[in-house]
Amino acid sequence: MASTNAMTKSETSRSVGRKQLVKYGLIALIAVIVVNVLVLFIGLATIEFPAEFVGGPFGPLAVGPVVVNSAVAAIGATLAYGVITRYSARPNRTFTAIAGVILVLSFAMFLTPDLSGAPPRVFAILAVMHVTAAVTIVGVLTRAMNREARFR
Repeated sequence: MASTNAMTKSETSRSVGRKQLVKYGLIALIAVIVVNVLVLFIGLATIEFPAEFVGGPFGPLAVGPVVVNSAVAAIGATLAYGVITRYSARPNRTFTAIAGVILVLSFAMFLTPDLSGAPPRVFAILAVMHVTAAVTIVGVLTRAMNREARFR
């Protein structure tokens, strides 16, 4: 019962300070880029992908797009988390639920013309990157609220 009470207290502090949000946003940004590039390299090292999906600077399995898309996700999530902490009584729960919905919606990008004719292994590695990005970002950002409450 004590841990439930502690979590409730930590989540009832209405918002995360700007410094704390920026700090954890940067940690999330770096972590998600590292994790997704690592997943990409492991996938490329262990599975053979058609050249049209790997080659060039704009292929879905090229480092550039993975880094940019990971960064955009982390920045957007950080901004959303900042807003949610200001207006939600249970910001971590709310943020996690919204992140879950966005994760599911992110799989719609698999329907883009760029991926038409892609073999299932391309979709599998992209799906793993989406899931690891969501888990990493949520895991890092939701710690900001708990840290903020501990130091008050």
